[in-house]
Amino acid sequence: MQSSPDIDDRESNDADSDLESDAALWQGFYQGDADSFEALATHFYPVLLRYGVRLVRDKDFAHDCLQDFFIDLWGRRARLENIRSVRTYLLLSYRRRLFREMQSNGWYKFASELDENLEFDGQFSIEIQLIESETKDENLKKLHHHLSLLTKRQREAIYLRFNQELNYDEIAAIMSINHQSAVNLVYEALKFLRKAWFQALLVSFFTLL
Repeated sequence: MQSSPDIDDRESNDADSDLESDAALWQGFYQGDADSFEALATHFYPVLLRYGVRLVRDKDFAHDCLQDFFIDLWGRRARLENIRSVRTYLLLSYRRRLFREMQSNGWYKFASELDENLEFDGQFSIEIQLIESETKDENLKKLHHHLSLLTKRQREAIYLRFNQELNYDEIAAIMSINHQSAVNLVYEALKFLRKAWFQALLVSFFTLL
C-alpha cells in the first residue's frame, strides 16, 4: 500500500527539519559554542557508537575511539566550516578514526586489508520492509541467516542505506568507493536477499503440502 501524499510530505518535512537542526548545531559548534557541541555529541553519540560496534565488534574499543574522536573534533572545529552533511561527515570521520586506531594497535598489518577483514555485524531496518507476517520471529531468523551470507561490504552498504538513510554519494564517500560501486553493492545485496527470501518461502510452502 502506498503512502498518502500527506504522509510523504510529513516525512520529507521531518527529514528537512532534522537536517536544518543538525546544521544549526554544527554552526554553533563551529563558532565555539559549548552547548551546541554538547547537543551535537549527545545526538550523534549513540548513532556513531552503534556503527563503530558493528565495524569492529568490540564495544570498549569503539567507545574509547569515539570519546577521543569527539575530543579531537572540538579541537579541529575551526577547520570544519563547509560541511554539507553533518551525519555523513561524522560517520566517515569516525570510521577513519577506527581504522587508524586499529592500525596503530597492530590489529592489521596493511591498510588495504581493513575493509575486507572487518566483521560488519548489523541489525537492519530493511527487516521491517521485508517482513509483514504473523510468523515474524521465524522470518527474522531466516533473514538474519541470509544477511550473514552477504559480503561484509554489502552488509555495511545496506546498513548505511537503510538504517542511516544515506544516499549513494554519501555511502560512496564513507566507504571510499565510487558512486556506481555503492549502487552495485546495495543492488546486489537486495537482489540476493529477495532471491533467498523467495526460495525460503517456496521451501516452506512445499513442506506444508
